[in-house]
Amino acid sequence: MFVWYADLDERLPRLLECLDALCESMQEDGKSVPRWVTQGIPPARAAASGYSGPLPQDWPIWVLEKTRRFTLEMAVACIPLGDLAEAMQKEGCWSPPEEFAWQWATVAAQLGSKLGEIYALVLAARLQPKAYGTFLRDAFYFWRAQLRNKADFWMEGCDRSAQCRALTLEMGLQAVARLEDTALAREVNRFIRENGTNVPLPLFPLQCVLERVLGKAEIPEEDRRSRQVVLQSMQPPGKEDDRRSLERFRPLLRPLPLVTWPQSLSWAKMLRQEFPWMEAAIGALERQQVLAQRLGADSLRLRPLLLLGPAGTGKTRFLRRLGETMGAPTLFVPLAGANDNMLLKGTARGWSSARPGFLVEMMLERQCPNPMVILDEIDKIGLGRQNGRIWETLLTFLEPASSNRVLDEFLLGEVDYSAIGWLATANSLEDLPGPLRSRWEIIRVGLPQAEDFDRILENVRRDVAREYGVDTVVLPNLDATVRDRLQRAFARNPRSMRDLRGVVYQLLEIQAMAERPSGRNGDWLQ
Repeated sequence: MFVWYADLDERLPRLLECLDALCESMQEDGKSVPRWVTQGIPPARAAASGYSGPLPQDWPIWVLEKTRRFTLEMAVACIPLGDLAEAMQKEGCWSPPEEFAWQWATVAAQLGSKLGEIYALVLAARLQPKAYGTFLRDAFYFWRAQLRNKADFWMEGCDRSAQCRALTLEMGLQAVARLEDTALAREVNRFIRENGTNVPLPLFPLQCVLERVLGKAEIPEEDRRSRQVVLQSMQPPGKEDDRRSLERFRPLLRPLPLVTWPQSLSWAKMLRQEFPWMEAAIGALERQQVLAQRLGADSLRLRPLLLLGPAGTGKTRFLRRLGETMGAPTLFVPLAGANDNMLLKGTARGWSSARPGFLVEMMLERQCPNPMVILDEIDKIGLGRQNGRIWETLLTFLEPASSNRVLDEFLLGEVDYSAIGWLATANSLEDLPGPLRSRWEIIRVGLPQAEDFDRILENVRRDVAREYGVDTVVLPNLDATVRDRLQRAFARNPRSMRDLRGVVYQLLEIQAMAERPSGRNGDWLQ
């Protein structure tokens, strides 16, 4: 075992002096000092002064056992939830309190307390989150073996098996967090299952790291490039009831499969047929795929793309179809008037509306770290400061250097948004803040031409069929004369695509009325 050797002649008297000051301060504040503390101080002081020269093994057995038990109990009393923890926090007599507890544990360990050795190592790990990885691993294996072999845990006057089990778990979790050793992670996970141990709330972040390491271990090395971890960690909940809300997001700690580029450019051909006036946007996206696949990057990653053009030119519909043809989960986000960045960053715990950002929810639901996100009417985004400007938060999400570590206010953990494909629409750039405008590749969308009418009409018919869950072949056919009049009206005003959609709906309804079977309400309504 790893033991910090302390100068007992110097450390024990100094700790007792600090303890005297703490007790005096508690009494001045009207707080009672635990009886075991007041009764234990005189014998410990006598031992410190009367046996300062000889080694601990040369002390009288009863003095050694009594002092060892007292110093161990002091270590336990100073950690969170201990008898003196609250008083130490308030009085500020030792900062941090874990340092005071560690000092007592090192004395207990040098006096021969095995439990003191464990506490000393665990407390040292809490104080220095990146140190002692191999020592923690070796200590975990040692004490796990002791627990499996049902060793005698009668230490310092009572059964310490429960304490040893909890500390062994913490040592294992701390070791995994430092070493990210998959074999060790599996053993720690097995230890949790074998003992039916519930990981304490303060160790919840370490449990998240364990989940992440185990998730990586399940993926072959050659497949890891095609996956991504969305959530790096989460901070512990304030109470056990909140734990369930957070544990729902644990799957995001494991590597999730990335959507890949389509194997061919057939999607571009389909979109050119449906949206011939969107050639500039299709060409830009097509070039992105060709370069990515030329460099061996199969995962679908789009540079932020903004479609700029007049209202009613099919920008939003085009982007929706882009997601469908590429097989990527797509989220539509209307931004007109939006001015609350909690939409993106999440709402902090403690509020009745507490929840993570909506993108986190989507990535969890779809099990996808690189969905397409369509920010509709980004030029109408709210510029108010209520709960922070949403456009300023968007800058963090769009910037490659910062998008992989964005703090979620609810999860209190860093989320990786770097793989999201950001798409947006705007009618004008006049009201779009300059810093936000600079993050996008802007494609100007022209008006459809008269020769595009047939394709646009077919798109509208397809939308109607999708809305009713049927194939387009079962829709009523428009009269040729009506169709010609629609085409001439569209040629005069190509900006009227939205009006055209509404007119087509009405004409299909009228045609359906005309084609209904004879009878008062038609046979299908009987």
